[in-house]
Amino acid sequence: MALEMTWQRPFRRKGPPVGFRNLGNTCYLNSVLQCLTYTPPLANFCLRNQHSSLCKSWDGHCPFCLVEKRIWRSLNSDILHDAPMNIQRSLELFAKHFRSGRQEDAHEFLRYLIEACNDVCAKLYKARNSQGGKASKGEPDTIVKDIFGGVLQSQVKCLSCEAESNKMDEIMDISLDILHASSLKEAFCRYFQSELLDGNNKYRCEKCKKLSTARKQMSIFQAPNVLVIQLKRFEDIYGGKIDRSIIFEERLALSGHMCRDSQWLQGRDFRNAEISGIGQNSNA
Repeated sequence: MALEMTWQRPFRRKGPPVGFRNLGNTCYLNSVLQCLTYTPPLANFCLRNQHSSLCKSWDGHCPFCLVEKRIWRSLNSDILHDAPMNIQRSLELFAKHFRSGRQEDAHEFLRYLIEACNDVCAKLYKARNSQGGKASKGEPDTIVKDIFGGVLQSQVKCLSCEAESNKMDEIMDISLDILHASSLKEAFCRYFQSELLDGNNKYRCEKCKKLSTARKQMSIFQAPNVLVIQLKRFEDIYGGKIDRSIIFEERLALSGHMCRDSQWLQGRDFRNAEISGIGQNSNA
């Protein structure tokens, strides 16, 4: 099913988004749900009840059904404020170690939520295939992967023989260090800055059969349709919080960080990522 990246159908709500009441240290939850509600491809999917119409677990124990119902309610309600109590009462469906009333991290909750919804979709896909006599090989593509999933390439190039070693990693988000950056663009460029492997950090080249000077380069092999970016607000595990403002523009250029061998770019009009949601949480 092709993703609908722009709003495809009118929803009843007019005016500003529904405000969420704080149910006791639930700022992290509220900010994540607001961002997800106004992510067009996910909202389009949920407004059509496309998950719950196929899910056999709608008894309050399916994380994706809870998210779908929450998004549908937020976009089809005329009330000024609401409370996501069903999700708050079911935190263990997303992360077993989360507890109601306790401060949690917004990015951590988002990652667990995306993972939980993806797992449910994968199980549903495999169950439907098994009923039809089809065997599933590997992890299936899901609506969650289609929206948030991407692939990064880590390449190490030996500077002696120019042999290249490439490693692919699937991602659902990117975490950016902002300790030495004042803008999102700068932090993004630093993330993909090449690294020289030399001295005590030389690379063992399989072709040269020795430790060699090499260059390591990260690049985007397949860009997510919706790129989730987390700003690392803490210097380290014992460091203080980086609470200064980070400058960002409405568009973030990704083309300069794409892998040159990426087949994903072929036939695509790909230039920029549009910044469409900002989650603010004191513990994020």
